[in-house]
Amino acid sequence: MRNLIYITLLVLPVLVFGAVGVSPQNEPADFEFILPSIVAVLLSDASITWDFGSIDVNLNNPAFPPAAFPAYYEPSSPNVRPYQTVDYLVMFIGGATNWQLTIEGDGNPAPACGIDLDEIEYAANPPGAWTSLAIAPAVVASGAGTTSGWQSLDHNYRVEIDGDETITASSTCTITYTIQTL
Repeated sequence: MRNLIYITLLVLPVLVFGAVGVSPQNEPADFEFILPSIVAVLLSDASITWDFGSIDVNLNNPAFPPAAFPAYYEPSSPNVRPYQTVDYLVMFIGGATNWQLTIEGDGNPAPACGIDLDEIEYAANPPGAWTSLAIAPAVVASGAGTTSGWQSLDHNYRVEIDGDETITASSTCTITYTIQTL
């Protein structure tokens, strides 16, 4: 009886632990790492207004109505340059990628007021060369790799008045800044 107990005590661990496998055991686990590129754009002012009833609040503007056409008017609100600060951020982990910041308009102001999209212009601050807005995106900043933190781009705007404008209570259009990786 004693021999049977010894044999059972010796064989039982082999049956229990031997069924699992030989030491050491291993099982692989797959790890996946997704490292995204991060892009962000923020605008300082989402509403730019030309109120020709009080256009003279901007000291950069000539008298209204103009003595001669064409005449150029900067916004009445905000009324101090720069009119828009565009803050943008680009971050890449593990390699450089190209990026670009673009500006585009959604079409002519509506309801129609005689001002076309291409008569709205933008320029970096301080104003140098003015560029007409268009439906097609125009690159205003670009680069390769990560920016060193948030970057700022100051923009000014003006509109050309050429004498074919009509009275409207409120005519609007949307301008969109887009940052993307390429």
